[in-house]
Amino acid sequence: MARRKVIRVEVTKRVLWIGAEAYPLQNIARATTVRFRPQRARAVGRFVKSLLVTAVLVVAALAVAQSGEVSGSDRELITQGAEITAAVLVAGFLLQLIVALFEKTYYALVIETSGNPLTLLASVDRDEVHQLVREIMRAIDDPGFTGFTKQMITYNIGKMRDFYNASGPGSVGRMGSDR
Repeated sequence: MARRKVIRVEVTKRVLWIGAEAYPLQNIARATTVRFRPQRARAVGRFVKSLLVTAVLVVAALAVAQSGEVSGSDRELITQGAEITAAVLVAGFLLQLIVALFEKTYYALVIETSGNPLTLLASVDRDEVHQLVREIMRAIDDPGFTGFTKQMITYNIGKMRDFYNASGPGSVGRMGSDR
């Protein structure tokens, strides 16, 4: 679950403020919205793979327990241990799957400056982020624009500060941040 907080977004005196970070409008070349979809198919694949590995380990433990080298009390202990361990693992894997399946789609504001593009904030409301992009571009285009102030709920989605190269030669999409 992504942590959320209320952040102030403001354009005043030709500066875009997002929280305590300032971006002079003349340095912004482009603003866009990027969608972060949950990777549900990957989560299902991980779940199935985890179940298969757990099943192989349980079968191996049960095969050892049934071998002639293990006494009756040890056989029962190994069997119960394998069953309990498998149940705990499957419950954990199932919990991870449920969390991944119910994860929300986030929409991030990305601005491009003379340096690398930056993801500045993320919201579950696509229209709110689109409107913010429009307002930023209006402020860039119209030097007489007095500005705006708004409060937004933003989420820490674990992908903040990722860099993007989505235009021009060598466009590669998302690249992980070193920060």
